[in-house]
Amino acid sequence: MTAVEQFSYGWITPALALALSFLGCLLGTFLTSRSRACTGGRRARWLTVSALGLGGAGTWVAHFMAMLGVDVPGNVVRYDIATMALGFGIAVVVYCLGLYIVGFGRPRVWKILPAGVLTGIGVTAVYATGGLAMRVAGTVAYDAHTLLAAACAAIVGSTVTLWCVSVVRGNAAMLFAAVIMAVAVCGTHYAVIAAVRVQPAVAAPAAGVPLFAMLTPVCGLACVLLSVLAYSTVGFSVRQDTANEEALLRRARDMYSVATLARAAEHRRTREREQEKSRA
Repeated sequence: MTAVEQFSYGWITPALALALSFLGCLLGTFLTSRSRACTGGRRARWLTVSALGLGGAGTWVAHFMAMLGVDVPGNVVRYDIATMALGFGIAVVVYCLGLYIVGFGRPRVWKILPAGVLTGIGVTAVYATGGLAMRVAGTVAYDAHTLLAAACAAIVGSTVTLWCVSVVRGNAAMLFAAVIMAVAVCGTHYAVIAAVRVQPAVAAPAAGVPLFAMLTPVCGLACVLLSVLAYSTVGFSVRQDTANEEALLRRARDMYSVATLARAAEHRRTREREQEKSRA
């Protein structure tokens, strides 16, 4: 059995994967920080949108782009669309669960660690769907030891990711955290796919489609996801700034009203004193 080639197009696919993962992780981190200003159902909605950023754009879309560089020398590689799409659903769900665990209440080690284990196992499953979706003239399997090592790396990376989104404050720190998270996400992908083994056989490849046939809809999905996430981030900031300005205006109006009433009262008292003096 042979391992697959992961860099058949050179640096282009890992660079695209890293860039998309960075954008998704950055938006997911910002959205998680926004959730801290909310409670109850509103916080859950923000965390769900953040899971779309971290799991959908930051993990699955980056995984898809990295899979474009996968090749099996001497073999035609096709993919099952349903299995590939399944990875998107798994990514969003596991990040939702992880963010729900760490996103309510204060961040604690006893919450981040089990959430990281759960999310890491789920992320490993996401990347494993890439190998399971492959259709070649032969048998596709996984090397157990390499896959186990990749799963451990996924758990560590997911734990770091959840710690970053629940603890990090400030724009500069979020940018740095997004870089770390993107490197962890892409590194885990390549570790899991490194566990894929192919046993060639003299047979026609199973039915499937080339991964490039899915490139246009996936790029459209990525554009929609990133646009919605960016709009949510900017829109929240604008609404928050507007609310702060309105609060300042209300406070200024209240202070003006109090000052006007005080001046009127002082003027009335002055007039009353003058009237008393004139009568005396």
